[in-house]
Parts: sequence; C-alpha cells; structure tokens
Amino acid sequence: FIFASSIISILIAIMKKKIYDISILFSLGAKNKLIYCIFLWYSLIYIVFGVIFGTSIGLLASYYFDSIIQNFEEFLNIKIFPSNAYFINFIPVKVIYSDVLCIVSLIFLLVITCSLYSIFKIIHKNSIKSILS
Repeated sequence: FIFASSIISILIAIMKKKIYDISILFSLGAKNKLIYCIFLWYSLIYIVFGVIFGTSIGLLASYYFDSIIQNFEEFLNIKIFPSNAYFINFIPVKVIYSDVLCIVSLIFLLVITCSLYSIFKIIHKNSIKSILS
C-alpha cells in the first residue's frame, strides 16, 4: 500500500507538471484513451523498475541477513542479541518464493489500479477543460 500510494503521488505530480502537454494533446484531437495509454506506460515503467530493484534488494538482504547483522555488530561494537538475555542469538530468515511472487503480483495489480485512478482523476478534472476554453 505504501508503494502504491507513492506511485499515485508520483504520477499525480508528473501529470500536474504535464497538464499543459495534456491540454495540447486534447487540442490536437487526442482522445482520453490515448492519454490513459501514455500515463499507463509511465506507471508501468515505474512499477517494473520499482519491483525489480525492490525485490532484488529485498532478496539479497534476506539472503545475506546474518552477515549484515554481524558486520553491523562489529561496526558498532555491540551485540544485538546477547546470549545471556535471549534464547536465540539470530533472526531466522526463510524466503518463500511463492509468497514473493504473490506479493509482486499484488503490487502490480494494486499499482495499476491506483495509477488508473490517478489518470482518471487528472483527466476529468476541470482544470484541463478550463485550459482548453
């Protein structure tokens, strides 16, 4: 949900900056469908790069989590999980790839839905119609 809300705010900011370009496209005879397609491609580019980088960073961090914690403990010279205070001295990490695939597909669905909403909100706003008249 956080990722989808950031995509919505990014797309609305992009569309507000490009409101004059949208009005020029409308004045040249572009239909709403063309504007939907253009900004849907914008959102797909953001989704693909965000999901690829986010998933890869998350999987790498989970794979090397023990060494990251050990380096962090050596850098700060403290023990995060001292053996005299906790029963376990590590955080068990297991990656279930079916869950990762489910989350990635849910993100795609959520962001596409949210981006279509933001496109609809900007296109049907009165500011475009006031620019045209």
